Amino acid sequence: MPMVLSLMMLGVTLTHAPGAAVAAASKVPSDAEARTAIRAELRRIPGGDIEHDFRPLQVHVADLDGDGIAEIIHVYSSTYTAGTFEQSNELVVMTALSEDDRRGQVAHPGANAIDDSDMAAIRAAGYATDAEEHVPGRLDALQVVGGTIIVRFTAAAGSTFCFEEDRARAKLADCPTPGPHVWRFAWRPGQLKRIR
Repeated sequence: MPMVLSLMMLGVTLTHAPGAAVAAASKVPSDAEARTAIRAELRRIPGGDIEHDFRPLQVHVADLDGDGIAEIIHVYSSTYTAGTFEQSNELVVMTALSEDDRRGQVAHPGANAIDDSDMAAIRAAGYATDAEEHVPGRLDALQVVGGTIIVRFTAAAGSTFCFEEDRARAKLADCPTPGPHVWRFAWRPGQLKRIR
């Protein structure tokens, strides 16, 4: 049965050796290491006046597929004011980087110092985003049971996490009815699928 570690909400920054990306595949990340990897990814999201301060709400580490390599599972959100788009509230599975993994590479090394620095941090952390899905309500709990990810959230009318008009225009699923919901997800490389 896959091993699951529930993590405390810490915010410690660690210094990693150059070979951390390869080493990550051979061990279970600590809470601090998982959060370092998440921060390295979230700093790549451009912020602005409407939405900024992207941060993880809950974090777990689990070997979802039983292959002996741990994944990092988290939900992140943001500070958000008066936007015309849904507020970020994303369920994410991050996987260990392999040698020369494109997710840790800069398209044009040396062309942009910020890109170089950001990607160096991702490589040092050893993990990058593999798949994600939007959570259309306020997160109440994130659990991992066996290989199943369980997201408990509360939907509300007029929530910034779900805009009914935008969803209708884009032909997306309707917003959930107001109240508590429990959604279950299965992960496989490159895909998060809701289990109904």
